[in-house]
Amino acid sequence: MKRALAVTAVAAPLLLTGSGLAAAAALQAASGGAFTTPERSFGTSAVALKTDEIEVGSETARAGNPMPDLGELAEVEIVVRPADPRVPLFVGVGPKEQVDRYLRGVAHEEFVSADLDPFRPVFRSVQGVPQATAPPSRQPFWVASSAGPGTRTVKWDKTGGAWSVVVMRLDGRPGVDVRATIGLRFGFLLPAAVIGLAAGTAPLVWAVVARRRGTARPRRHDHLPAGTAPHD
Repeated sequence: MKRALAVTAVAAPLLLTGSGLAAAAALQAASGGAFTTPERSFGTSAVALKTDEIEVGSETARAGNPMPDLGELAEVEIVVRPADPRVPLFVGVGPKEQVDRYLRGVAHEEFVSADLDPFRPVFRSVQGVPQATAPPSRQPFWVASSAGPGTRTVKWDKTGGAWSVVVMRLDGRPGVDVRATIGLRFGFLLPAAVIGLAAGTAPLVWAVVARRRGTARPRRHDHLPAGTAPHD
């Protein structure tokens, strides 16, 4: 009985964890390989749209430092589609301090908050000149970026720190009209699920094998000398 309880205490949490991870991995695969927001429209007559990290609640989202930050466990995928495919775009992720320095004195809009259902974003207008002082693609501080005509996709292995995302025209001129989604891909889900399920199954297999070995042992009278009657 004690052995059975010990095996259950070890196996059950591992199997539950492995099953949960496997379900999450299946859901991610069914969602196209990532957990992705619906596509939303964003636009400004200024030079750029900028957002810092976003803390998402049940009904609202706001600029802030999310805790815990699940993005640090995932690959972040940002997909931006221009309303006019002929307009080359720039989408970049960079350290917040350096992004702020680059946009200082340039007219742009910064994300403040949003109602999620229905989706209504709020941006703060920052006054400045109607042209970037230098092309964004020539800045050295971007950790991930994509530039050119058509749909732009940025994939970023997020790490700790303060980061900002910028969407603007490649030539730095004013006027941005796009549709965008953000997705998180957790690459560890399937391997972790396999490890959890295997680790949870191992104690059960060991217990079954040990029990069979115990029941297979011969009773003492099976090896009594010839001519000796067993005593029940």
